[in-house]
Amino acid sequence: MTIDARLHVDRGTFRLDAELSVPDRGVTAIFGPSGSGKTTLLRAIAGLEHGSNGFLKVGQKVWQDADTFLPPHHRPLGYVFQEASLFSHLSVKGNLEYGYKRVAPSARRVEMEHAVALLG
Repeated sequence: MTIDARLHVDRGTFRLDAELSVPDRGVTAIFGPSGSGKTTLLRAIAGLEHGSNGFLKVGQKVWQDADTFLPPHHRPLGYVFQEASLFSHLSVKGNLEYGYKRVAPSARRVEMEHAVALLG
């Protein structure tokens, strides 16, 4: 399967126009000079940037097009931010549960109740 996208994001004087088709498994590197749109592209794939038009399809499932926008918390992917970030529409517990439920039960190292207790 592939990840296919044509994404357009306008941010003031910056405009991202990207078109790509990459495997949905393995390692894909995105590189370029500072300010070229690497982070904006990844944020758009994650659903954190909403493009003005275009599409994003993973395998046969459309994540974004003119009629569809799958919210970030419904996209089965991981994203590691350069700075600490949380989903603003979720509580702290909701943010923890978001990551927790995406780990196979056999691989979980911390019980949710303990993690929430640590946060007070």
